[in-house]
Parts: sequence; C-alpha cells; structure tokens
Amino acid sequence: MKLASVTEKKDAYENALEHIIRDLPESIQWSNDGHWICFKPEELTLPAQGWKIHLSVIPVEGAELLHRITPILTTYGVMWKAVSSGLKLIETSNGSTPLPQTGKCVTIYARSDEQFMQLLEELNDCTKDLKGPSIPTDRAYQGSSCVFYRYGAFVDRFYYDRYSCAKVYAIQNPGGGLEEDRRTPGRYKPEWVEEPEELVRIQTQWKNENEATCNPSSSSNNEFGIRKIRVKRVLKKSGKGGVFLVSTSQNEQAVMKEAVHLMRVDGAGRSAHDYLNNEYHVLDLMKDTGYTPRPIDLFSFQQNRYLMLEYFESISLREYIHRRHVAADYNQAEFYRVSSEILDIVQQFHDKGIVINDLTPNNIVVLTDDGSVRLIDLELAYVKDSSSQAKPLTGHTPGYVLRGREHSQRSEYADDLYALGAVYYYMASSMDPYLKYRQSHLSAGKAYLDNLTHTQLRGLGSLGIEIMSGQYNELSEIRKQLARLYEQEKVDVSRSEPVPVSCINETDMTAEVVLHQAELMANKLHDSLDFSNPHQLYPENSMSKMFHPANFNFGWTGMAYGFHQLGEITQNRKYHQYAREVLEWLLSHTPYVPEETPESLYFGYGAVPWALALTAKALDDEPLLRIAEDLAVEMTRHDPVQTNISHGAAGLGLMLLEVHRHGGCAELLTRADELGGFILEQEKRTEDGLSMWEVKEKTDKKGHESFGFSHGIAGIGYFLLALADVTGRDEYYSAVRRIVHTLERTSYEGLHGVRLWPASPEKPDALWVHWCNGSAGIGRFLLTAAETLQDPVCYRLGQQAADAVAQSTIFASFGQCHGIAGNGDFLLMADRSFPGRYEAKLKEYTRSLHVLRSDRQEDLWMWPLEDMESFSPDYMTGYMGIYAFLLRRFYPAVSFEPVVYSGFDQNREVQVYDANIHS
Repeated sequence: MKLASVTEKKDAYENALEHIIRDLPESIQWSNDGHWICFKPEELTLPAQGWKIHLSVIPVEGAELLHRITPILTTYGVMWKAVSSGLKLIETSNGSTPLPQTGKCVTIYARSDEQFMQLLEELNDCTKDLKGPSIPTDRAYQGSSCVFYRYGAFVDRFYYDRYSCAKVYAIQNPGGGLEEDRRTPGRYKPEWVEEPEELVRIQTQWKNENEATCNPSSSSNNEFGIRKIRVKRVLKKSGKGGVFLVSTSQNEQAVMKEAVHLMRVDGAGRSAHDYLNNEYHVLDLMKDTGYTPRPIDLFSFQQNRYLMLEYFESISLREYIHRRHVAADYNQAEFYRVSSEILDIVQQFHDKGIVINDLTPNNIVVLTDDGSVRLIDLELAYVKDSSSQAKPLTGHTPGYVLRGREHSQRSEYADDLYALGAVYYYMASSMDPYLKYRQSHLSAGKAYLDNLTHTQLRGLGSLGIEIMSGQYNELSEIRKQLARLYEQEKVDVSRSEPVPVSCINETDMTAEVVLHQAELMANKLHDSLDFSNPHQLYPENSMSKMFHPANFNFGWTGMAYGFHQLGEITQNRKYHQYAREVLEWLLSHTPYVPEETPESLYFGYGAVPWALALTAKALDDEPLLRIAEDLAVEMTRHDPVQTNISHGAAGLGLMLLEVHRHGGCAELLTRADELGGFILEQEKRTEDGLSMWEVKEKTDKKGHESFGFSHGIAGIGYFLLALADVTGRDEYYSAVRRIVHTLERTSYEGLHGVRLWPASPEKPDALWVHWCNGSAGIGRFLLTAAETLQDPVCYRLGQQAADAVAQSTIFASFGQCHGIAGNGDFLLMADRSFPGRYEAKLKEYTRSLHVLRSDRQEDLWMWPLEDMESFSPDYMTGYMGIYAFLLRRFYPAVSFEPVVYSGFDQNREVQVYDANIHS
C-alpha cells in the first residue's frame, strides 16, 4: 500500500490523526489519497461488498471521536478510514460536499455480519454523547446522530453507463451481474439484501420505544400542515438543506429555505439553524428598503429549521452578465445602472450597521420584469451592534473575499468593499477574480482586462481591481469614480473605433517561444509517465476519474494526440514514439473488452484506433496500422445507443472514415455507411420541418435535444457530410441540408448580425459560443459544409457563427471544450476562410493565454483546469489542448485539430493562409 507523509499539524483533529499514525502497530499499514487516511491490517482479506459503518461528528468533536474509536477498531483488526484533515471534516458537514458524502467522517468495513453487529453496539456505546449531522444515504443505528450504516461496495468495482460512458460504481447482485451502488437519500441497502435478524430486532425495538418522536404528527397539526405548504419545485438541494418554491395558505408563491439539524456547526456550537435565524433577523431589518426579499415566517419541524420569504421572478447577476458577454450586448447605461444599484444596496446595509459578508454574482439577482437589483442569501450577514450575534458567522465564495480572510470571522465594512470590487471585475470580464494558481492574481486579472479588444468595460473592471487593491476606503469615493467613468465612457464610445490588429501586442508569444514551451512540456510529461504501473499512467483528477482512462477528453489518448502533433511540427520521431508508448500501454493494461469498454469517441475508447492509425502513419509501422483497423472493426460490430459525435454513431463513424483513409480497409467504410443509415433511422422530423436527434446523458434519465457539435445535430451533420463526400450518396447530402435548415431556423440573431444557438430547444435562453455546444462547434460544421457544398447559406451562417465567437467576451476557461483554446481553433479555421477577419481576436486569445499562464515553475507554462486551481494535461480541459491551439496558431501547416476528419480538402486551409503572418 502506498505510504504517505503525515500532514502538518493545524488543529486538534489533525493532531489526533498524527498520534494515531505514530502509535500504529507494525501490522497496520496506512495511506493518504488526499481525502481519506486509510488504515488496513496487513493480513486482512475483505469481501468485495458488505455492511459499512459511517460515523458522523461535528468538527469540534472530531478529535474526541478518533480518540474513542481507535482502540476499538485496532482491537477488531478492521480496515477503516477517516477524512484526512480538519478542513475536510468541516466540509463533510457544511454542505460543500456532494450529498452522498455528507456527514461521513469515518468509514469502517466489517468483514462479516457478526463483526458488523459487534462494532455497531460498541461504537454506539462509546459515542452516545457525541453528535453529528445525519448521513442522508445511511440508516441511523438506534436513532444515533453519530453511528450510521449502509450496504455497499468495499472495492472500486464499476461499469460504464451505456449513454454517458461515465463510471458507475457497482455491487454484484444475486444473479451475478453488476448494478449501481446507489448512494441516494433513504436507500441504505438494495432490495435484495436482508439486514441481520438481530439488527432488525434492535431497530424495531428502538422504534417502538420511541414511537412518539419517530413518527411525524398528522398533516393537520404539524408545522407544514398548519401553513398548508405545498412544494412546487426544488430550486436547490444539498447536505445542509434545500431551497424550494412553495405555495402556502397566505402566499401563492414563496421561497422556503431549509436548514438541516447539526449541519455547519462551528467552534462556538452554532449550526445551520443559526445561519437561518440570522438571515431572518437581517431580512427583518432590511424589509422596508426594497432591496431584499421580505421575510414571511420562521419555524422548526422535526429538528430542521425553515425560513419563508418573498419570491420574485429573477435571474442571478452571474447569468445576467453571462448572457451579456456571450452576445456582446453591452448597454453602457444599463451596466452603469446595475453597478450603481449594487453600490446603493451595499450603502443601505452599511447605513443600518450590517456587513453583508457574501456579496457575489450568485447572491445578487436582477428582476425579470423591470431589471431592478435585489440581494438574497443573507445567512452570513453580520449586524455590528447585535447582542444576539457576538461574532460573525463564517463562510465565503472563492474570489469574493480578500485572500487570507476566507475562513475569518469577518466584521468589517472593508470586506464588503473588496467583494464589491470583485463583482465589478466580474461584470466587466465575466471572470471570477479567483486565479488561485497565481500569486499576483489581481495584476494578472488587470493584464487580462487590458488585453481585451473590447474596451468599453475596461473602466469598470479597472475600478474593481482598484477597489480590491484597497485604493478606496469609502463607498462615496467609489460612487464618484463610477460616475466619472460613466461620463468618460460616453465620450469614448462616441469616438470609438475598432482596435487595429497591429496595435495588439503579441511579442511575448512568438513561434519559437511557443514551440520551446510545448517541447519542454511534452518532455517533462513523458518523463513523468509511469509505464511500469499497470493501473495508472499519470495521476488522475476529478474528471478523468469519472471515465475510462483511455478517453480522449480527460484521459491518456489525448496525450498521444498532443505528442503526435508536436512530432508533425518538429519532424522529430521521438514525439511519435512517445505517442506509441502511451498507446501500447493502453492496449496492454486497459484493453478493449466487448460489452464492457465504453466505445464513444470523446469519453470512451473510440479515439484509440484513430490515434493508432496516425502514429502508424508517422512511424511507417504497418503492424500498428493493422492493430488500429482490427480494433476499429471490433468496436463497431453493433450499433451504439447514441447518434452524436461525443457518445455515439457519428463519432465512431468519423473514426472509421479516418482509419480507412490511412489503410484503405474496405470493411471500415462499409461499417461507417451502416452507421450513417442507423443515424438516418433515428432522425425525428418536427411539424414545422426541423430535423432533430435525441441525446440521453444517462441510462435512467430522460433524453433531450441539442444543436451543438459535440452533443448535437451539428456534429451529426459533420459526420454525414464526410460520409457523403466519400460515398456520394444523396440521402446523406439531403440530411446535411436538412440539418443546415434546422440550424438556420433555430438560431438567434445577435448584435451586428451574429448567430447564436441555445444549448438545447428546452433551454432557449442558454446561449453559448463554446466549441462543444455553441457557435464555435456549430460554425465548424457550417464552414465545412460551405466549402464542400458550395452553399451560400452555409457560408453566411458559418461567418455569422465566427463573428459571434469573435465578438463575444465570455470567459469560462482556457481549454478546448468551453474555453479560449476551442474558440481559437475555430477562429483559425474561420480566418483561413475569411483571411484577416479574425486576426485581432486570435491575437487577443494568444496574448490572454500569455498573461494568464501559471506562475514561473521550472520555466514551464501551464493553465489550470476549469476549477481555476489544479493542473492536468487533459486535452479538452487541461493544458495539452491549449498547447495544441497555440501550435496551430503559430505553425499553420498543422491545420486540423485531432478527431476532426481530414478527408475534406486538407490543403485548402494552409494554401489560403499566409504562413508568414507571424514572421
């Protein structure tokens, strides 16, 4: 078992863990995976599944819990694990962890029913005076608030969902098959598992003895029945409680907030109940201002606390700003009004002696009827002169608290000023000022803002940076500066002209520098790969752990594509050899297993044959090409359950066409043609003449429809276009034209004639420009169709899609899927179709990547994943795909992205592109 170092002492809980590790008998091994510290006797053999005991405890009692249970668990010789730090312990009970992990401080694996019963009794006896939040997925033992149990897996046994390709953690049923180890509230065991008879007897006896408190009273006299509360919709649900849209006897619509018993308990013994009490008190103080929802009621039921408050139709400021940045819809007067109203709200709170403590784009909402601004979720607000609240309650939203004060008891107005500056910066940039990976995050944020070709909002963003930097001590000073900016921007807008391409500084991003950095990255990455490890080639992250290790998006096939691209540019065979080593490791240690291995192009094994064929071509390796062809045939012997590129037939069809191009295997083309027919059979024609295909994200979830490239009809159209180009069959050309017609009919025309598409017909307001499901991906299909079909409608729509991407200032991430790299790749294609039109935006992208790269670490540039905190070479969300875009930007001979069909006119883009543009 992997050893780990003892964590630095920070609190009593971690100190207790350190003492446990120090005093461990030699026969017990321990390991630390970052979240759990696991203790396991060397000779212990456990079954694959069985009864697990979970212990829950409030953070201040965590150390005491460990002191009491360790001797018992050591005596019984069981395997057990505990969360690895005091912060992790806090997270189990503050609502920030997923619901299946809520409350779980310690997990104990019983090797038999007999041992399970013995442990339950002894652990219950030694923890009777301790308390913890309820564990939603488990059953409490004799009503304990500390000891819970459930039946589940002891080992990482899983299968892959047929629709999403995501890992589904599983247990074996009596028939020998695998079924999901469901960790859902109220289901602590599968139906086919019987509890031990003794446990049934104990639980029944306890229930009978406590019948009065176990059973809720009738609806006619309980708190919900009295108020005639009816839940109309769940707005939010987490371990700490929920938020619901309800109706009552007095209100047609109201919001009801729930605080679960013993959640968010702090060192002073205050819990989620106190947060809700505090919010009610603050709302009552602010009820006549019109800036907050009016409080209606506060009551308790079955140990939980409930707050009823006024409901109004609104969207969050986050969503409001997202829509503006996607569509480049910047109404200067509107932005100034919203900014001023937010400042007015802060002023009103401060005038009443209240520190907001959680001013964020999530808690500021814009009313849909008149556009006015309100503030919600005031649990953290601190009333300075309140005798009922001696110290502020703690909590924070990353990016909206001065660094170092995230876990402090904040009681100063200055904390709200910092948050106000952060909100202004978000409004201007659509970026949360949470660049945790950068030490000088404010200077990096300012550099990004200054680099944008759209200058209209720079003033507001710069003001935000100044506020966060502490340049203003009073709201009145900020108000004067805000008014000054508005007047100045009115003048600037009247004089504004497009930023000349030559004025955008790109001098720090030369072809030579980019290539040097890419080679440095590739060599360091290759050196770090553990080819001797049969289970893990490279450390996985939260996304890659969810899917097959060979997947392209977050897995190791993406690495192979990155190595291959670098080999093409440098003509250095070692990079192709790197790719071969990765692929051979995959074939050896994670081979394709029919009916088990997920086959999709992006999330499964589907990109492996494609990568093998590319590598075989580069290394002139015929046996490797035969392996690619055989694997491609084996993987497509049956129809997939999806039709799109990401998870289904269109993606596998592209793979077949590409491998066929390299080796000419006729069977591959035949199978691709069959997949084309399968897709046509799944087409749904609407009454108004539109063509759609269903998408299912999970086996047990209802399907939906999508317009995008990765998940929707644009990607399906791309494959059918490639198939039509190869086979010449009219039915494929006709389907492509129907898809173009559908995309034209379902698009939204934005400012200056740009084209935007919603994520799906079910969400018409969710407009995207990103590659996977927005204008960038849809535009790739349209421009390819334009070139192939010589269709003026496709040219027009494709250019309008590119204009939408270039006009937008939305920032979501750096990566290919939802970020700069993916949008940039599309604009490279568009700029070659319309030379020079998108060069300014491309320069902005490359400059932004330069100013927001990681702090200097061994001279290696990296960009974080979408969490803006951790780094990984994942292709679609990590830095491998970002390097791929930069290399295509500066080395145009590499003209096509990975897993994009190269059978169209592959020389066209290079021929029309000025290869000396960067010289």
